[in-house]
Amino acid sequence: MASKQSAICISLLPKTLTDLREQLQNTQDADMIEIRLDKAKRLDLAGLDYGGKPCIATLRSKEQGGFWQGTTARYGIVAQAAIDAGISYVDIEYPLAKEVLPKLKLKKSGIVLSLHTEEKDPERLEQMFEEMCDVKADIYKFIFTADTLVDNLTALKLIQIARKKRVKYIIHAMGENGRLSRMLGAARGNAWTYVAREYSEETAPGQLSAYEAANHFFLNKKPDNTRILGLLGYPLVQSKGWRLHNLLIDRHITKKSDGSFLYTNFPSEDGAAFWENWSDNLHGLSVTIPHKETIAEFVDEPSNEVRISGVCNTIVRTTSGWAGHNTDLMAIEALLRPHREKLGNGGLIVGTGATARSAIAALKRLDINPIFVVGRNADRGKMLIETMGIDFLTEDEIHYANTSCVIQTTPVGMFPYVDKYPVGTSLFRKGRVVLDVVYNPAQTRFLRIAEDRGCITISGEEMFLLQAAKQFEIFTGKPISTEDVRSVWQEIT
Repeated sequence: MASKQSAICISLLPKTLTDLREQLQNTQDADMIEIRLDKAKRLDLAGLDYGGKPCIATLRSKEQGGFWQGTTARYGIVAQAAIDAGISYVDIEYPLAKEVLPKLKLKKSGIVLSLHTEEKDPERLEQMFEEMCDVKADIYKFIFTADTLVDNLTALKLIQIARKKRVKYIIHAMGENGRLSRMLGAARGNAWTYVAREYSEETAPGQLSAYEAANHFFLNKKPDNTRILGLLGYPLVQSKGWRLHNLLIDRHITKKSDGSFLYTNFPSEDGAAFWENWSDNLHGLSVTIPHKETIAEFVDEPSNEVRISGVCNTIVRTTSGWAGHNTDLMAIEALLRPHREKLGNGGLIVGTGATARSAIAALKRLDINPIFVVGRNADRGKMLIETMGIDFLTEDEIHYANTSCVIQTTPVGMFPYVDKYPVGTSLFRKGRVVLDVVYNPAQTRFLRIAEDRGCITISGEEMFLLQAAKQFEIFTGKPISTEDVRSVWQEIT
């Protein structure tokens, strides 16, 4: 099949003709319109202004997750009326197809054969889809419910079956846990993606809004060979990286020869299990808490930054395997390098996590000594002593570290807990360099205290922008300036 793009289809659920006319006024972000008829007693679709957009007429029965309750004969009558009104497609439910389809006079309308099932077993779902494809239709719509992140993979497997059969399809999972499959489906050739006019008007659980689909994920610009990128971590509620990367992709990947990319979130508590399930379907990942060390174990080609830190926050598929990078380390090193002459008394790192390891490695590459780490986790502290050769301090011992710089690597102070700050402020003196890796907010309370005491402050936002620019280049093969990244970041924040 030739590569094609998925359309965005706004789904409307009017009760009256007046409702429908009003709802049609706000469909500018859509390529198509679905009119759900199951709440309307009578709705004449002829003569309405659809803005030149193709329309689908759908009568969704209660058995298939809708609201309509009526006879099969009446179902056929409503479907025929939509066809007679010149509708582009009419949605016919698979359980009714053998009785309804032979009686329809299709004229110019296409048939969307649809099935919404509560079945959970992946093998049974595949069998059901195979059976459904034995009935002749223009498009096969197959919908199930996702309970977990991994259930979205079932949608991708079903899409593979549809592509082998060379049929047109719309396959995704319902529910909030199936929201991801709607985006992945758009990137894997779904004929169109159903969206809500507004979040408050969703006609099925898990729908994106039309604006989000068109202007945040750009789903109607994604060909069916789009490469999948994302952020792996847990939790990811506050992350805005997906907004940044998708807008950068839309602005800076303009040539068809460069291909296309879709960036989304993958919230998973178990990094190893996620990798085992998902790696075959991915082009690259950004990695955040708590998986930066776990993912390093799956890298075939670790960069020097990964080797010296044991931390990987960026992984990308290459012709010879998975290449791992540590753009956090690169960014910290780049931000501290201009202040190197001021750092003769060494550095203190607050925190014992993966970002602390990146900061240790960055200080070592800049030949900054001594290096102290302060934290509550004594076991992690012992590990850092043994593997990275630093001095570990408890919070009560922090006064021993009379260092030239302080690097704050914990999530303390991140939105929404903006009034909190970790230990380390007792060391702030005029001229000392203070870096906080938290980027939301850009100026944390930790940095405000440092600024008030005359320190040289470096925002976590600067680190975020530097590492994001490097990630974009690693993922796409196209260099981008930090200022271009900053411009987009300011636009979305």
